[in-house]
Amino acid sequence: MILNLLSFFVGSTLLVLISIILMNHKKDKNLNIFFLLIMATAGVQRFLNGLEVFELFESFANPLQRNLFFTFFIPPLYYLFFHNLIFKNTSSKRIVLHFTIPILIAILSSIFNPNLVILKAIFLLYSSAYIVFTGLLIREKLFQNKNYKELIHFQSIKNWTLIIFAFSFLIYFLANYIFLNYSNEEGQNVLINFYNITSLIWLFIIGYILKNPVILYGEQLLLEKINTSTKEEIEVWRNKKKGDSEKDDLEVEKKVKGKEEEMIFAIKKSEHELLQNFTDLPSLKQLAFKIDYPQSHLKYIFKYYTYCTFGEYQNILKVKYAMKLIQSGYLDTHTIDSLAIKCLFTNRSTFYKNFKKQTGFSPTEYQIDTSSN
Repeated sequence: MILNLLSFFVGSTLLVLISIILMNHKKDKNLNIFFLLIMATAGVQRFLNGLEVFELFESFANPLQRNLFFTFFIPPLYYLFFHNLIFKNTSSKRIVLHFTIPILIAILSSIFNPNLVILKAIFLLYSSAYIVFTGLLIREKLFQNKNYKELIHFQSIKNWTLIIFAFSFLIYFLANYIFLNYSNEEGQNVLINFYNITSLIWLFIIGYILKNPVILYGEQLLLEKINTSTKEEIEVWRNKKKGDSEKDDLEVEKKVKGKEEEMIFAIKKSEHELLQNFTDLPSLKQLAFKIDYPQSHLKYIFKYYTYCTFGEYQNILKVKYAMKLIQSGYLDTHTIDSLAIKCLFTNRSTFYKNFKKQTGFSPTEYQIDTSSN
């Protein structure tokens, strides 16, 4: 009874989460529709099962327990989810190809009416092929050498990818175990046990989703929330684009459109790494090469999405590094001249002028303010 309640709760929660995700992802091009379909399948299965088990509606019979052919659609759903997550999009041809296979299986089964043993063998081979292909896809794309842009993307999805793959492997194992033990006489009880056991796994996935709001709200909406609720010590990035593009920038605008957040994230990632090992400042050309975007695209981003020119941004990086060193107690044992040199300023005067401009404090005043806080 407790597991049945848990299964019904998980199914209902998944359906609620789907509605939340859909409401918040209206403008998000990165919405992975396949994960929503996976959630919808699991949610509907458990919700309908709960209606039948607890007899919430008189004479209600769960249609998904009378026909197991829908299970052949689950393996391609998971594969397409991973493909879309890794490549950020999936072609219509690929989608049609992968869903044609289970449709053909269903049609051929209805024509030739194979016995249950043959169906079990087909499902075992079919689902095993998908789990192997998925594993190879993840291994190839997540664990091989890649350029900086791909590295940023794969680092951001790595944990989620591995968690869902481990989850899908457990589902694969349990589904085949359940299917191999399935019989027409005990079919309903076997499926109820499957829903109950896998609901424990889904409970973990629900917890992970709730702890990672980017899944619920979408990257775009979450970034907007973060930008409006937090403020950088030195304000660099605009919440919205600065006015309309000039005539000379219209061609670049077409190429950059839809990639703005991705590019800003890549620049911030590069900045974070630079501040960990501040030995040299990259030029615009070097930064473009590192994050694997055309130089003209970076010029556009700095022109319309920052409060500074690229040259000013370089000075801001120097000041940010100086702030980091002061916060760590650098001036307790070193001079301001030493700090200026370490932050790549040519002299104390230039350092002092830029530091005061960006922070509103002199280095000494900032040290005192930091210590008092």
